[in-house]
Amino acid sequence: MGDIFIFFIAFTLLILGFIGAILPIIPGPILTYLGLLLVHLFTELNFSTTELVLYAIITILVFLSDYILQFIGVKKFGGGNYSIYGTIIGVIAGLFFPPIGLIIGPFIGAFAGALMDNKRNNEAMVIAFGALIGFVFGSFIKIVYSLAIIYIVIDKLVTLS
Repeated sequence: MGDIFIFFIAFTLLILGFIGAILPIIPGPILTYLGLLLVHLFTELNFSTTELVLYAIITILVFLSDYILQFIGVKKFGGGNYSIYGTIIGVIAGLFFPPIGLIIGPFIGAFAGALMDNKRNNEAMVIAFGALIGFVFGSFIKIVYSLAIIYIVIDKLVTLS
């Protein structure tokens, strides 16, 4: 009975982690990893220390990539320092207006920063679009990560049976 409750909580965390890959307000990778950790700590499903450390590192990288890819997108689309600063300010401001603020904030910040970098409106729009593309790629990485962890947990569960 106890294992069923643990699996219920763990799979709830895994599903919330997947939803968090799509909705920026939910820290998807972290919740996904917590689901895996819960299964490891409180059930017969065991992961090696190497696996746990590897998944923890990947979780941190995936979590950070969501933000880093926005900055890379801005830079690749021609943004200067003010565009990067605007993106950072947009990310921070967007945290106060989730979930849409986390999408629009960096876009508006990159756009405003690009204008401060003396870019024309159409160039600033392209740079802001770079921030949006970075966000989309970050979300894609989080989705793949969440699905992979869910698969790993289910595969361990099936092989245990």
